[in-house]
Amino acid sequence: MNEWESLAHRVRWAGHEARDVEDLVRLAGAQKAGARVIERIEQKLAAHDIGHLPSKLPTDSTRRVLLYSKDHNGIGYLLSLVQELALQDPADERNATVHRLDFALKEVTSLKLNADSRGVNRPWAPQA
Repeated sequence: MNEWESLAHRVRWAGHEARDVEDLVRLAGAQKAGARVIERIEQKLAAHDIGHLPSKLPTDSTRRVLLYSKDHNGIGYLLSLVQELALQDPADERNATVHRLDFALKEVTSLKLNADSRGVNRPWAPQA
């Protein structure tokens, strides 16, 4: 398994991963984050179904970026919907992405509220 496949595997498993641009530049076999290197990195990420935020990778190698799996059912899915909405033309009258994101966020909120009511997310709560 090469380094890009290894990165893709980790991101797919977790749904997301924050990385320094410098790490991605090294993965691309380069020393500096120039425009062509960044373009090559974006193409490699896309080839492995990995999205990134911000939507245009910075050339500042000290910046951190958030990578996410477009195939992930949880966090990666939510981030891909957010990315899709961020890039959507404001004049676009389709609401499907908004509805999907709203539904997914309500599910997450429901799960959190359910866990909170049982004290799962309150480590200071007395154990039953």
